[in-house]
Order: sequence, then C-alpha cells, then structure tokens
Amino acid sequence: MTRGRFITLEGGEGTGKSTLLTALREKLEAAGRSVVQTREPGGTDLAETIRNLVLHPPGDQTWSSMAEALLMNAARTDHLEKKIRPALDAGEWVLCDRFA
Repeated sequence: MTRGRFITLEGGEGTGKSTLLTALREKLEAAGRSVVQTREPGGTDLAETIRNLVLHPPGDQTWSSMAEALLMNAARTDHLEKKIRPALDAGEWVLCDRFA
C-alpha cells in the first residue's frame, strides 16, 4: 500500500486556508483519493477542547507561556497519534489547516 500524503497550508486568520483546502479535498476525492481534512490546533475532540481552553481561558485568567506551550504540545500529540498518523498509514491524504 502507498503511504499517504500530508499537505498543510499556513497563513493568518481569514486568508482562505480552509476554503482552499476544501477545494483541494473535493478535487482529490473526485480523482479517487481518500482524504482527511483537519486543522491545528485541534483536529480531535480532546485537541479541540484544549484549543478552546487556550483561546478562551476561564474567567479573566491567562495562561503562562510555559503552560500554553505544554497545552498546545498535548493537543498536537493527540492530533498526530489519533488522526494524522493513522490516516497516513492507511494511505490517505491529510490536508491540514496550519501545522508549523
């Protein structure tokens, strides 16, 4: 079996990354490719929960730089282990909104 492909688009908020990835997904699927579209941070239920905690801390609290980095690393690890690597190992194409 052929190993999957990983494509990521980087850019600021509102620059069209998701729109372009959706169009690319549709083209790849029309060509018979199996495609997973995802995003960073997030991509799994737990990673999305962490994303929301980082973006919207409870009350008027803020995260320390170290705590935020560790939370983002936890979200990335969950995303890689549960979604990205299994899809690539299954020969799927993974399209990711941000990854750097």
